[in-house]
Amino acid sequence: MTISFEEARERFLPALEGRMHETVAGAGVLFEAARYHLDSGGKRLRGLLPPWIVANLGAEPARGLALGVALELIHNGTLVHDDVQDGDTHRRGMPTVWMRFGLPQAVNVGTTMLFLGVAEVLRSPVGADIIGDVNLAILDIVAGQALEFELQTNPAPTMAQWDRMAAGKTGALFAACFLAATHAAGRPRDEVRAASRYGAELGIYFQLQDDLLDLVGDKQRDEAATDIAEGKISWPVAWACEVGGDRDAVARLMAIVNAPRLDTSSAMIAEAVAILHALGAIRAGLDRVRDLAASLLAHPTNASVPGLVERVLDPIRHAL
Repeated sequence: MTISFEEARERFLPALEGRMHETVAGAGVLFEAARYHLDSGGKRLRGLLPPWIVANLGAEPARGLALGVALELIHNGTLVHDDVQDGDTHRRGMPTVWMRFGLPQAVNVGTTMLFLGVAEVLRSPVGADIIGDVNLAILDIVAGQALEFELQTNPAPTMAQWDRMAAGKTGALFAACFLAATHAAGRPRDEVRAASRYGAELGIYFQLQDDLLDLVGDKQRDEAATDIAEGKISWPVAWACEVGGDRDAVARLMAIVNAPRLDTSSAMIAEAVAILHALGAIRAGLDRVRDLAASLLAHPTNASVPGLVERVLDPIRHAL
């Protein structure tokens, strides 16, 4: 019998949180700041995926717990770095690590969390088998982050470029979650590879939802549409550049996106969002996220994470 995400949270979250906080229980500013960041909360999705998948594949969930701790720590390390690079001052209603502890220490804290995650992988029952895959996933995440900044300097960004960025920045860690969990459950190599591909597609779906949430929902940041303020090329912006028919409107949109963050007013952000609506970019994004959901729901691996695809859509369901 499969268990739902809500059941997985109830069964595995306390142990996951406990193990993560044990991992960052050391003395000094690095561990204090890591605890501070973890205490800001979060869905813990990447941490819950391994024990949840392992359980739904009929194996002992404990085989996935260390993997969940590892991958959640890695994810949060990338978030600390992400906040530094994006200049975000708040995450989940709290000052970000770099705002609280300073930018140099935030770089150190994020790096510490990445290596603590790698160490936890090696402590798992299958760590020696998958450590190479996890390290490659981290490299893919960094490459995806680098592509995100390259997109910001591209005068004509495309949706294909956005896909490559999202496949690294977000898809790589989801792929690692599914690969690690399926391997820990003792499944054959072809099933492990299929699960990894599902995770990669789930990551692109998740990133697209996140881009849309920034425009039509609440990401619990210090302001709305922070991607525009930060100059990010979200999928709707890439769509507008590649497909949008009103080139004057596209030029104005990109002028706002490319403006320095401190010079980007709330009125400019609202204007950019209105342009994206008028061009049809947001509707195109909603259509694509719906198509990706249908593809994921039809994939055999989806049976190991019942209800997850639908849950990801919930924050933007009102706009579909």
